[in-house]
Amino acid sequence: MGSEIDQNDTDSSTQEWYRLLVVEKSTTLSDFMTSKRTKMVSDFPEEREEAIEEIIEVISTFPMDFLQKDEVSLLLNYFINSIESSALTGGAVIRGVHHLILKSKNLPDNFEVSLIRVLFKEGNVQSWAQKERQLQYEILIWFLKYRLSFLKGLGPDFLATFMKSVSGERDPRCLVHMFSAFLEVSNNFTLGPFTEDMFETIACYFPVEFKPQKTDTITREYLAASCASCLVSSPSFAPFCFLFIDEKLNDDDCSDEEYEDVLNLLILAYNRFPAQKKNLSLIEPLIGGIRKIGLNPKNKGEMQKYVSQAFEAVIKLCTKSSETNSKALDGIVSSIVEDSEPFVLQAEMGLCKKALTLLRSAFKSLPDKNSRQIFNQVIAWILNLIQGDSVNAAGNRADIVQEGLEYLVEWIQLASEYKELSIETLAVFEQSIFESCSRAREFKPREAITAIYECASVYFESDCASDELISQCRSYIALALRTPIDTDSDFQSLLKLIRIYSSKNFDQVEIILADNETNSWNAMKVLPVLCAISCSQRWNLLKNKIVDELGSTISSSTEISYLICYVQMMEKCKKDPQLFHQQFEVFESVLYKTDCNEPVSVSYLMQSISLLLSEDDHQKFMNQTTTRYQSLEGSSLDNFNQKYRLAYLQNKNTNDLKTIANLKLPERTIRQLFFAICNREAENENNSEIPEQHHIAEIKAKLLRNAPNSLSAFEQFLTNISGSTESPFEYLLDFDSFDSNPDRCRYETASPLWRQRIFCQIVPIFKRKFEEPGSQKHVLVEMLPHLLTFAVPLDFQQLKKQFAMLLPVLIQTIGMEDVIPSHVTRTIPMFLTISEPLQPKDLGTVVKYLCSITRDNDSNMTNLEDALNGLNILARRQPPKSLHSEVPLVVTSINKILGHKKRLLRMMAADVKNNWEMVITK
Repeated sequence: MGSEIDQNDTDSSTQEWYRLLVVEKSTTLSDFMTSKRTKMVSDFPEEREEAIEEIIEVISTFPMDFLQKDEVSLLLNYFINSIESSALTGGAVIRGVHHLILKSKNLPDNFEVSLIRVLFKEGNVQSWAQKERQLQYEILIWFLKYRLSFLKGLGPDFLATFMKSVSGERDPRCLVHMFSAFLEVSNNFTLGPFTEDMFETIACYFPVEFKPQKTDTITREYLAASCASCLVSSPSFAPFCFLFIDEKLNDDDCSDEEYEDVLNLLILAYNRFPAQKKNLSLIEPLIGGIRKIGLNPKNKGEMQKYVSQAFEAVIKLCTKSSETNSKALDGIVSSIVEDSEPFVLQAEMGLCKKALTLLRSAFKSLPDKNSRQIFNQVIAWILNLIQGDSVNAAGNRADIVQEGLEYLVEWIQLASEYKELSIETLAVFEQSIFESCSRAREFKPREAITAIYECASVYFESDCASDELISQCRSYIALALRTPIDTDSDFQSLLKLIRIYSSKNFDQVEIILADNETNSWNAMKVLPVLCAISCSQRWNLLKNKIVDELGSTISSSTEISYLICYVQMMEKCKKDPQLFHQQFEVFESVLYKTDCNEPVSVSYLMQSISLLLSEDDHQKFMNQTTTRYQSLEGSSLDNFNQKYRLAYLQNKNTNDLKTIANLKLPERTIRQLFFAICNREAENENNSEIPEQHHIAEIKAKLLRNAPNSLSAFEQFLTNISGSTESPFEYLLDFDSFDSNPDRCRYETASPLWRQRIFCQIVPIFKRKFEEPGSQKHVLVEMLPHLLTFAVPLDFQQLKKQFAMLLPVLIQTIGMEDVIPSHVTRTIPMFLTISEPLQPKDLGTVVKYLCSITRDNDSNMTNLEDALNGLNILARRQPPKSLHSEVPLVVTSINKILGHKKRLLRMMAADVKNNWEMVITK
């Protein structure tokens, strides 16, 4: 048989052996092995390795059940006996063993003993190349899953073998498998005296130091999470894990990224390990370590969420570990309070907010007694800040007072969530709180009165307001009726107070109404205040006034914020169907009869209110609106449409929508009616009723619905549009306008992740059409800024592939000669903000283009702003060394702008110059 095929097998000989062995079954495995005998027994290791390669090539083509037990045994024995020589030449034998174990259905009896002994106990896994090590880990994982009882029978000997095999591994691809194997071992074996050694086997990799290349599929975050899961995989690891965390938290050489890993491990350890008394000795060092990270002055900006979560985990661990030792807990809480005091009171250090964030975590995690202790102390400190008692520089006083007011509102609102804990404290501090806020009006009048409104709301909602505060708030509300509106947020705080105050003390509101006629109020406050009072079920008393004011506001108001109060009132009254229905009928009746000054505002409001209706009531309203559309014409139809068009897009009756689409209405309305029809009839792929000029609405609707053939329709649209001078991309990708927003119009989206789906679907099509020979790129590129705007709400980390596709489009566009659309300059800052750092060639193209904008005497201010903004983004996001060669061009290009007549441009240019010159030092 050996003469039938030359011993120097090729790919074709592998196929021939497959035909003879498997298909025709005209020869046997023994004959096949005999044909390889010369190379198998050769004195040259390279020839023996070649024989193994050829055997593996052939057996890899076999079905899983082709080899019988004795044949698998024969091959395994041959491979195992060849391990020593194969390690010196190539390692093919490991691939052979891997294939037989994982791909053979008929494994021989008792093969485990020799395989474990040769591969792992006597063998040295770490002496093999990466690919072979990875295969050995996969073999080990197979044993742990399918031969676990055998491994357990080896007892402690297997644990020693396992640690010997994995120790020293450094390749991330192998580490992933090693961590998986470790989890199987720690979950299924009693570690006994090997506990600490097993823990140290993994602990040496943490925090993970790994910087993946662009081609790597393994991320540092995944590797860190896998490693951390190993460190908490056995309850017996608990004492070693907490000691290890304490050691790392106090390691000054750790980076911010590594500290994040350690704190996430701490959170994981809290959730996995049971609380024990012996943990108490570690609590204070752990708290100190977290405080050192969270209150590090070098870390600017907000405190990272994982820091406060880790602090909360430690406090909870402390609480559970000290259930029978309340004195120990009291001592730890006292230390927390004492150590936090300087960070809170010395607000000029800039760490006050972060310290309060940690205290907030403690407050939410401690037993009632200790939570009250923290709450009492924090309120006292905040009042100290508001009074300015701890301010060192007089010039900082106003800023510190403002900070204190903000913190006060946050903690008083926190108190409303924990009423049982805080009512007593609120009562004790009531006078001090409102007196401090009143005095603060000297420095921050708007912020102080807002704090009064917010704090008073909590007092009334918690039913702990004194008679004095009730009287005070009556005066505050009466005075506020006449004053101008400062900001919307302040006004909303006032309305919130009025709603709650009215529900608890309506007798006092009646006094206010009796003493203050509405014609004496600030005109912009009348309707919102009446609606706020009506939330307290006093609708019938104020209905007539609201109707009059509603009509007046609709006919004259240009600000939607003065009408949104009606929606808020209806939302608060939705639990009372009868009252809710009355309020809807009043609004709809007034709107229908009233000519409005600002139809967009009232149309938006009608849309918002119709979203609150039940399904039955909504359909009745839609039917009524259809009838009115059909009965009106001329200017009456136009006026009605302006007020009702947004709400009517919610209609699910497509026959009615088609009927109304045939009326003489504005083009935008007709297009959106067809959009609603196509979106709700997405299964109708060829809707001949849609006029040609509105086919873009059909494509947009089907993309949103993920209808069949929606992508082919989009691709055809790009083909057709390439020869047009009109650019409809803004409409196509606009899903935020009132008449395109799926939530506001009740459109079908196929899934909550519709925006991400659309982006992922259309980017490859857009890129392909852009790169087609002969395509009019200057037209297609008009879509790029709208595409990036569409993607702004999405998570960039999940869309790296799509943004990588768009990068060549951007580079090609700005590299075009004679055809550089001005809007591309606006695109660049948007793209740079969400893209990965650029490669040197692409970076040079972008820098050259932006600098050409800054040097061009004809560049308008908008383009100059975008160019300078783009250069600043590059300075912040690119690796500094990649920018070194570009610094001279940038610095010389912006020198002219440093003397520009516009101050904003001068400031931006100076910032660019400073940032790019600093690059050289990095």
